[in-house]
Amino acid sequence: MKSTKNFKQVIIVLFLIALFANGEETRDSKQLFLDAVKPLRNAESYEVEARVVYSINSEKLGDKPSEIEQKYKVVSKGNDLNFLSVETPQHGDIQIFRNGSNLTVYSEKDKKYVEREAPKNPKLFLLIGGPDLLDTIIFGESEILSSLTIQQANEPSVDQTQNKESQFQIKTDKGGEIKVWLSLGNEPKITKVQSELPSNSISSGGTMNIYFDNWKLNSVTDESIFKFNPPEGVSKVEKKKDEMIGQKAPDFTLSTLDGKKVSLKDFQGKKVVVLDFWATWCPPCRRAMPIVQETSNELKDKDVVFFAVNIDEEKAKITDFIKNTGITLTVLLDTGGNVANSYKVTSIPRMFIIDKNGIIKAGHSGFSAEMKEDLKKEILEALQ
Repeated sequence: MKSTKNFKQVIIVLFLIALFANGEETRDSKQLFLDAVKPLRNAESYEVEARVVYSINSEKLGDKPSEIEQKYKVVSKGNDLNFLSVETPQHGDIQIFRNGSNLTVYSEKDKKYVEREAPKNPKLFLLIGGPDLLDTIIFGESEILSSLTIQQANEPSVDQTQNKESQFQIKTDKGGEIKVWLSLGNEPKITKVQSELPSNSISSGGTMNIYFDNWKLNSVTDESIFKFNPPEGVSKVEKKKDEMIGQKAPDFTLSTLDGKKVSLKDFQGKKVVVLDFWATWCPPCRRAMPIVQETSNELKDKDVVFFAVNIDEEKAKITDFIKNTGITLTVLLDTGGNVANSYKVTSIPRMFIIDKNGIIKAGHSGFSAEMKEDLKKEILEALQ
C-alpha cells in the first residue's frame, strides 16, 4: 500500500565516498589508510558490534533532527559465511544466517523464518546498510583506488586508552564523500564511519554515523553460528507465488515527460521490457531507482528497454526528482494509476520483466540488497 510508515528506517543503502586532498600528502594519507585497514582485509574472519545512528533533518525549519538507532552484531568468515543480528523496535531481534548459497532470516518476536538464495560476497558495510564503496576499498577491487583521494584530516589524537585515533576523508571522482575514523594503535581498527544523507527537493537530508566496538579478528573457530537451527515452536514462511508471473502483460499507452506516447505492444517480438512502478514519496523506490539505472546502463547493448512508471504524481515533482538524482530512465506517467491497477500493483516499488512474447517472466516487490543481481539475472534469462 502507498505508505511511508517506517520507511525512514530503510534510508540506508547507497552511500558514495568522500572528501578532499591531492598531491604527495594525499598519496601518503592513502597509503597510511590502506596500511591501517590491511589487518581487516587479510583476516580470515572477524567479529564486531556496530551502532548505526541516523540523524534525519526535520522538514520544519527550526525543529531538531529526529534520530533512528539500530544495533548490530556481525560475524563473518571467508567469502560465504555471515551472521548478522540487528535490534529493531518493531520486530525485536532479527537474525540473518548466510551459509554458502543459503540465506535464512529469522524473527525472534514473530517466531518465524524465511529461506532464500543468498547474495554473493556481502561484506561488512553493505551488511549493515553502510557505504558499500568502503567494502570495495577494504576487501578488494583495488582498481578503484586510483580514482580516490584520501587525506588524513587531523593529527592523530590520543584517547583515554592511549590509542592513537585519526580521521580520514575520502572522496570519489564523482564527488561522493565519507569520513572514516581509525584507531592507529598496535592493532589498527575502524572506530567510526560518517556519511551524509542527501538533501534535495524530495529529501530533508541528514547524517549517518556508524560506531564500531569489540573488534575480533581471526577469532571464529566454530562455524555453527552461520547455520540456522529452528527452535521449537518456530515456523517457516513459504514464499508466495507471484500471481502475475506467466500471465500476458496488460497492454497500455502512456505519455513520457516530454509528451511522447509509448505503447507496450510496440515492443512485442522486438524487446524485453522492464517496468518499474514507483513514486517520489516512496523511500524504497528512491533506493531502487539507481539500481535499475545501473542495470539499464550495463545492458544498453541488449534487446531490453526500461521504463520507470510513475503513479499519479505531478509532472513538476517528477522532473525535479529526475534532475536531482541524475536518472536517465524513460519515465512514463500513469496518471490516475490505471495501468498500476491492471498490473495489480498494491505496493511500490513493483517491477515486472516482460519477454519479447509479451509474457511476464519475473516480478519484484520492495527493495533488497540483492535486487541488482536478481534483476540482471532475470533479464538475461528473459532474453534467451
